[in-house]
Amino acid sequence: MLSRVVCIGGAVTEILYALGQQARIVAVDTTSQYPPLALKEKRSIGYMRAVSAEGVLSMRPSLVLAMRDAGPLHALDQLRASGIPLVLIDDTLSPAAVTARVRQIAALFGAEGEGNRVCARIDGGFRDLAAWRRAHPVRKRVLFVLSLQNGRPMVAGKGTAADAIVSLAGGVNAAGALDGYKPISDEALAALAPDAVLAMDHAGPGIDASALEMPGFRLTPAGRRRALIKMDGSYLLGLGPRTPIAALDLARRLQMI
Repeated sequence: MLSRVVCIGGAVTEILYALGQQARIVAVDTTSQYPPLALKEKRSIGYMRAVSAEGVLSMRPSLVLAMRDAGPLHALDQLRASGIPLVLIDDTLSPAAVTARVRQIAALFGAEGEGNRVCARIDGGFRDLAAWRRAHPVRKRVLFVLSLQNGRPMVAGKGTAADAIVSLAGGVNAAGALDGYKPISDEALAALAPDAVLAMDHAGPGIDASALEMPGFRLTPAGRRRALIKMDGSYLLGLGPRTPIAALDLARRLQMI
């Protein structure tokens, strides 16, 4: 009986709430920002990439449900060795992957009917997104900045959730030639020539309008226009049911630049 579930990853938590299965959850990680009630009414096991096997096991789980990029690996190995069922969920960000996650989790809990209804809403959201993109075909260059480290922006290249959401929204990742997250110099930043800078609204110090006054940013179209878009991280990069809504929100904001 899956009556004591530990969720590691915001998308897992969001999906279980969307399926009406939240009563089964006993603990979540700190990326489980949506719905906001999750972190208020459930115990916390810390950050999803720094979980403690002992902390998870102290919740006496009947199932640990984790996104594939959870960690560290030795903690996951300890959880497997404990005999507690551990299910890893794919972390690809694409329309098909979003609904596949919902269906996989719904099947685990015998909630296929509600899973179908959630997937129908997601598919409708992606149809709305596709219609918007057909009506607004202009593709803006977008640079996602995760943080500033010693004055250098840490930007998202290919293979990141940020790269995927920018593409879904009809934008072009200005740092798409890079792999993963990389710090870049002022000269490299100017050469990327983004039309807009995208950041999470709870990112570290410096990711605000004043960042666009930095020398590298000032040489870009985004800096000259002060084109900064800030969005909630769990909404923008959450991999869950809100993905098509977040992508459409971003697409509309890009259109206004």
